[in-house]
Amino acid sequence: MGLGARVVLQIASLIGANLVLVACGGGEGGAGTNAPNMIPNPNALVEATANELAVTISGDNRHFSDETYVLTIGLTGSLATSATLSLEDSPSFLELNTQDKVISAQYSVAGEHIVRVSAKSGNKIASATFELIIDASLNARYQGISSSEETSYTTLITRSRKIFWEAAPAGDVNPTLHCWGNFETDTTSAAGTGHCKRLVNDGVAVVRTNFNLNLNEDKVMLSADYQDSSGSLLFSETVNAMTRIDREYLDESVDITGIYVSTQLGSLRWIQVDTDNILRDVGASGYERVRCQVDAIVSNIDMTDVTVRYDGSINELNGAWDRCDLTDQAGLTIMVGDATGLNEGAIRFYESGPDLYFSAHLAREIPTYQDPVSKMNYVRVCSAGNVTPIAVEYNVNDDVCAQF
Repeated sequence: MGLGARVVLQIASLIGANLVLVACGGGEGGAGTNAPNMIPNPNALVEATANELAVTISGDNRHFSDETYVLTIGLTGSLATSATLSLEDSPSFLELNTQDKVISAQYSVAGEHIVRVSAKSGNKIASATFELIIDASLNARYQGISSSEETSYTTLITRSRKIFWEAAPAGDVNPTLHCWGNFETDTTSAAGTGHCKRLVNDGVAVVRTNFNLNLNEDKVMLSADYQDSSGSLLFSETVNAMTRIDREYLDESVDITGIYVSTQLGSLRWIQVDTDNILRDVGASGYERVRCQVDAIVSNIDMTDVTVRYDGSINELNGAWDRCDLTDQAGLTIMVGDATGLNEGAIRFYESGPDLYFSAHLAREIPTYQDPVSKMNYVRVCSAGNVTPIAVEYNVNDDVCAQF
């Protein structure tokens, strides 16, 4: 091989696929004097013009990690019908259906992900890039011990980004702190504000709280600052690893209607849950109950797209409580206090053997109401006009249930 030919080959290898090197003339030994011509490689990929090929993505780009979702790919331009699709440098949990032109996921990893969709027709290529934001899944209860190992925390978090928590000295079942707050998530972390009731010298003080959450699927870290009404710091506490304690799912087919009585105090009026998820206080002949008139509604959280169901029994709760001041009841000052007012919060139904219970987590605006948070517990004693297995413990019989 002559020197001229070797030079041609070396130059060609350096130039790559975008150019084609053509040698013209030259005799044996590379004696020719004509220089090689370089022309563009007709098969090299080039960016398509908007009129030739363009890619668009439609659909919500923010989801919880336990949701299934679909994003639609749109192709326009003269080459759209012949273009093939691919995902470039995108998270592995995404699935591309090239025939239907959709991207989907059954479960996602919490975080911020860059997704690039490419379309190619011949040597023309177009792409679209977007950010996919995945928040850690919520809607569950968590439990843990503070970093000082002095306080036990139990927390309920909802998909609508509400949080309720109570704290008690380790080994004690009686809470000395009861809080609620709203927060905004940033994939695996969150920050929010709220209010608490704190037991101080046998009295109750309302305190503010600023808190941060780190969400790691089955574990939550809570770090909270507690402040007085002037904003001065009272104390801080961190719970490094609260673990998820609910994995059961209360199926939609479970009938929650019936008559419920308070497990906390006998003088509370009973609550009837009807087929429209309305909660109203009711009375029965021979049973005098004077406290807590209720008119509220349960708003079911849409679980249609949820693929991993941790605790679907937690739903939204909104309504009015009247004459529901239990501050004179020992042991209920923190957990219930004065629940009178317009409340928003969460309700959790759960089963214990054949019995059905619910806990109502109620929140009220400060300073409109003096008491910011309550937790009220009820058990079903009548279902479809008949007594439930636990009814006898509350002196409820068939004659009473027949009234409803």
